[in-house]
Amino acid sequence: MAAATTPNPPNPLLTTPVRQAGFYVLLFSMTGANLPYMPVWLRDQGITAQQIGVILAVPLLLRSLSGPLSGLWADRFTLYRTPMVWLAAAACLFYGLMGLSDVYGPWRFAAFLILYACAYTCSTSISPMLDSMTLQLSRSHGFTYAIPRSVGSFAFIVADVIMGWLLLVLPPDVILFWVVCAVGLMAMLGRVVLPPEPRQDRGHMTPETQGSGFERLKVLLATPGLAWLFMAIACLQASHSFYYAFSTLIWKEAGLSPVWCGYLWAIGVIGEIAYMMLGERFRRFMGPWRMILLAAAVTVFRWCLMMWDAPLWLLAASQLLHVFSFAATYMAGLELVYRLTPKGYEGLAQTINAAYSNGVMMGLGTLASGVAFAHFGLRGYGLMAGLATIGLLCAVRLYRLRLRLTP
Repeated sequence: MAAATTPNPPNPLLTTPVRQAGFYVLLFSMTGANLPYMPVWLRDQGITAQQIGVILAVPLLLRSLSGPLSGLWADRFTLYRTPMVWLAAAACLFYGLMGLSDVYGPWRFAAFLILYACAYTCSTSISPMLDSMTLQLSRSHGFTYAIPRSVGSFAFIVADVIMGWLLLVLPPDVILFWVVCAVGLMAMLGRVVLPPEPRQDRGHMTPETQGSGFERLKVLLATPGLAWLFMAIACLQASHSFYYAFSTLIWKEAGLSPVWCGYLWAIGVIGEIAYMMLGERFRRFMGPWRMILLAAAVTVFRWCLMMWDAPLWLLAASQLLHVFSFAATYMAGLELVYRLTPKGYEGLAQTINAAYSNGVMMGLGTLASGVAFAHFGLRGYGLMAGLATIGLLCAVRLYRLRLRLTP
């Protein structure tokens, strides 16, 4: 009789949070090269500044459709990781086709517009799915969600710095090569890095929650308080669009060197990482309801402060406010979406939240920021302060409703 076999014991080093952190590293190493430097590659291909703006804005605006559709599509899979692997493979294909720029000839702009919209949509749709997976697994496996997420933010900084050094000695083609390799690794290693965990929200599926896509969207958007939460997060995150697009130009015009501009950006991201890794006790003390109020108020203050010429030390100090304007808003938003969303809808809700806050509203904010910068320069931050004020008012309304929204 053959001896009984026992399954191999799990590797104690490859715990669930380590696996999640590993995939965040792959994702953010791609983002760290893509977001800051893709315009450099497009410019090297002969694309004008106006055309670059269109190429970057279109996929953001399309997320009003692509976000909900990708979330509904992901709901069809049993394992968390399956749709992310497929999206990474599709992104690799579309980014790779952009490398055939000589083939497109006079149609290069149209080809880049279509390919980048498809590639960016696929790659950015992974992030809310990964967030939803990590957040739910953190509850069932007993680890802190913010730690693997902060490892991803650190990978963003590393990729950003390395790419800056590479561009000193290599042509801009290294940007697209890096991005294609990163999403390719995500597609190839996703099934190895991410654990084969079944979607926990599917365990709460009922015949009602398993309805058509339209029915699921209708139920989700009718959830009390969720619309106010989506609006608050969207306004607060989109208020960063002027900062993302024009802060470096403003600082350089003020006489700061590119090195110091890079340091100022790094201060904000380092503060974000510290908050995610070390701020668990503070987040528990505040709770997500009060935290989003505090984050909204600090966001308004930050953009009002940046409307005026400031010495370097004050600029550096103001960058630490990124801890609240972005990180605290982001973390509180994730928690509140999870609390307010009916069981079985968590992944879809996170996808829609990301689609509107970091997609549609960010795209509109970027377009408006261009006009504001052209007419008002540094004072364009006032537009962002106004947008953040709307977010603050939505957060106040949400806070007043909190006792009726949760047990």
